[in-house]
Amino acid sequence: MVRMILRRLPALSLGGLAIFMTACASVPQPPEEAVRVRAEAWLEALMQYDVDAIYSYTDPAYRSAHSARFYSKNYAGRNMWISAALGDIQCDAADDFGVCKVDVLATYRGFNMKEDMTTTLRETWVAVDGVWYTQPRQ
Repeated sequence: MVRMILRRLPALSLGGLAIFMTACASVPQPPEEAVRVRAEAWLEALMQYDVDAIYSYTDPAYRSAHSARFYSKNYAGRNMWISAALGDIQCDAADDFGVCKVDVLATYRGFNMKEDMTTTLRETWVAVDGVWYTQPRQ
């Protein structure tokens, strides 16, 4: 009997591992992580000023009412940006309302400026059917 159990142990171990991996894969990631992944891709597209790509991250309701060209006006000063990075991501209202706030730290130099300046832009991200989208300022 012991030999029979020992012979089946590798199969039982692999089966247990498969169940464990499936359970881990189905655990949803925290909203801050899900938003960070999408916001980083959005910011990378913004730094390349890929209007179609950044527009694709806007929520479906916004896209149904506004064009990509209209949206791009929100970032008309982007050509003065030297760099940008994500800052804090706060998802205090994620469970109840599907809303997160994302800070974007933009360093820029305007015309006739001798030094770089850094400012923080606060972007709102909303969950729609489990996918996070930026909700542009109106």
